[in-house]
Amino acid sequence: MRWDGTGLPYIEQDDDFGECARFLADAYDGEYALFPSIDPDSIEAAALAAFMPMAARIETTDGPRAFLVPKLHLERCLLDPMLVSVTRTARRESARYSLSLNSAFREVAQACVQTHGDDWLVPELVDAFCELHDCRAARRIGFVSVELWKACGKDQELVAGELGYVIGKAYASLTGFSRASGAGTVQLAALGRALADAGVSVWDLGMPIEYKQRLGGRVLPRARFMPVLRRAYEAENPSVRAALLSASGVVAARSMIDSGSICGPKGG
Repeated sequence: MRWDGTGLPYIEQDDDFGECARFLADAYDGEYALFPSIDPDSIEAAALAAFMPMAARIETTDGPRAFLVPKLHLERCLLDPMLVSVTRTARRESARYSLSLNSAFREVAQACVQTHGDDWLVPELVDAFCELHDCRAARRIGFVSVELWKACGKDQELVAGELGYVIGKAYASLTGFSRASGAGTVQLAALGRALADAGVSVWDLGMPIEYKQRLGGRVLPRARFMPVLRRAYEAENPSVRAALLSASGVVAARSMIDSGSICGPKGG
């Protein structure tokens, strides 16, 4: 890794992401690093080291180029899915919606790009996410899509969703979208129940935002969240992966919130 104490650290092709993360956790008061390529293996390695995988297109002497931008937050918002706070409004509104997993990954990805733009969701990164999702059963990191649907005549309309990934007994929310007022809150509430049902012990919500704390998340500095994530990553559990990585059917969101039934029996 090249870093002179100023600017962005530059992680090189042969560097170990885990070693870089441990060094930066102690020595670096920024959050972003640069890595020269965007590919599934590098994204997986960065995520396993507790970086969140992002990207950016940067002007170089050879023209604009897409870089992986691993983010090691100064603070993360973590939540035990068993403790998700579901408001009365979210429970009431959930009767209008249904939830599924891994049924429309590319559609969710495109909706996220439409919502947030491609400043960090560059096409190369989205393509790598899709490739990781396609081969999720063979990876330590399993990419997941969450879909919230609203009945529209005889059809289902996708109104909210997110992309995330599971490692061990941890699940990370990476990016999401909502097209209807309150739909995002319902999606998170139902997803929380699904994660608890699957046996996930740590829900990594990323950067602290007020709505995440209302959901029940706790804001932790690096020195605290990194050991929590490390333990959860090492707690490999086949039942968690089986529950979250398969394509589920569409389940009533209200039923999901009340009983937690989308993922089957709870993992150990």
